[in-house]
Amino acid sequence: MNTNLSLNQSLKQQLVLSPQLIQTLEVLAMNNLELQDRIRGEIEQNPALIIPPEKNISIERLASFTTRGTVADDYSDTSSYGSDRSMGIRTSGTFDQAASDNNRMFLEGALTSPESLQDHLLEQLGCISLPEEIYELGRLIISNLDHNGFHRNPVEELTSPSRKKELHEALTVVQSLDPSGIAVSDVRESLILQAQHDNLSGTDLDLFSSLVRDHLEKLKQGKYRAVAKALDTDEQKVSMLYDYLRTLDPYPASGFDAADIQYIVPELSVKRKDNSLRLHMNTANLPELIIDEEFSSLAEEAGPDQKKETNSYIRDALRRASQLQSSVKMRYETIRKIGIILLEKQHDFFLHGPSRLKPLTYRDIAGDVGVHETTISRAVNGKYIDTDFGIFPMKELFSSSLQSSASQTGEVSKRAVKEMIDEIIRENSTGKALSDQKIANILQEKGISIARRTVNKYRKELQIESSYER
Repeated sequence: MNTNLSLNQSLKQQLVLSPQLIQTLEVLAMNNLELQDRIRGEIEQNPALIIPPEKNISIERLASFTTRGTVADDYSDTSSYGSDRSMGIRTSGTFDQAASDNNRMFLEGALTSPESLQDHLLEQLGCISLPEEIYELGRLIISNLDHNGFHRNPVEELTSPSRKKELHEALTVVQSLDPSGIAVSDVRESLILQAQHDNLSGTDLDLFSSLVRDHLEKLKQGKYRAVAKALDTDEQKVSMLYDYLRTLDPYPASGFDAADIQYIVPELSVKRKDNSLRLHMNTANLPELIIDEEFSSLAEEAGPDQKKETNSYIRDALRRASQLQSSVKMRYETIRKIGIILLEKQHDFFLHGPSRLKPLTYRDIAGDVGVHETTISRAVNGKYIDTDFGIFPMKELFSSSLQSSASQTGEVSKRAVKEMIDEIIRENSTGKALSDQKIANILQEKGISIARRTVNKYRKELQIESSYER
């Protein structure tokens, strides 16, 4: 075996991303709410950034006001990072009893939050006299439930096998709580548990469980006779149990889903006004990034022993503040350019709605923006645009194409075809549900070349049932 050491040279290409570029890409991919949290976090940690004046009144600040006031709102693209804006408040010197009562009612309502599923269950659990171990396992099971009331992780994995008996006892207690049908693995188990709580038992419960576990799809299609034959029972019994099943809630905890609500803050707004379209960027909710010019002067006040360390700390803080400011500005300019090009390319969409959406890809606009198409993908992913026809994900304005003789370009977007399919099904007045092939034929008559299986795919994406189920 050769153990000699050697030194070789080689030439290769390698992409190295600087920390600045990595941060820029991360900021670009953030939506408005994520960027808001990022900026506020940096302001809290970095002394080089000045805390900007609040543009919105928090509940705490509103509670401290003793006079009536209004806040000037801003939802336009006139704001710029680094400028110093103050919050405009108009106050009244006269006492308004009605306004005072409204203000009190607002505060009382704003300071309360909807009860979560976990809070609801824990309150009930605390009212039951239980051994300490069973109570703690019950809390563990409740913490493992998702917003539907189902187990996130298998319940057997929550504790050691030696506590299997106690875990089963705690699970039985949690399953007995309101709402009925929680602390199970899936929808089918939830329906069966709800039937047990309704005192369905014996042969009826066994038959109901078999219907739910093995024959639910056939029942949805109305195949009562086939199900009755498979279960060796009469068709009337199957129909009766299915009617009862439809009174149950497959997601019993959905009413407690307030904690998981995801709010949408559109990045762009395109609205029609005076026969023209106007584009606005929403930066009203973003805290401003203002670098403190006096922060660097602190180095002059440091003593000889601390001066080197102080200078290093100040330079690092200023560098991080400047990098974030630059990344946010780059994100702002990129999304603004994309918005302008979308306004030009999808002009008919903004005027007439989704049915006029044109085929458009990331590559089509990447050159105009001056970035790579993957950067366009990052910039639009998870972001929304507000239009006269509703709020849409920005990525939905990019659509692949199908051949169409009715279009001037010879192409029509996938989204426009889906809108046509939805319209054809809704406006069908023949008294008989249209099959996928019939819909494909209608589209062919309109000059759109499309296969039956493509219609089937688009119909499922629209969450429209088949002609048999309709």
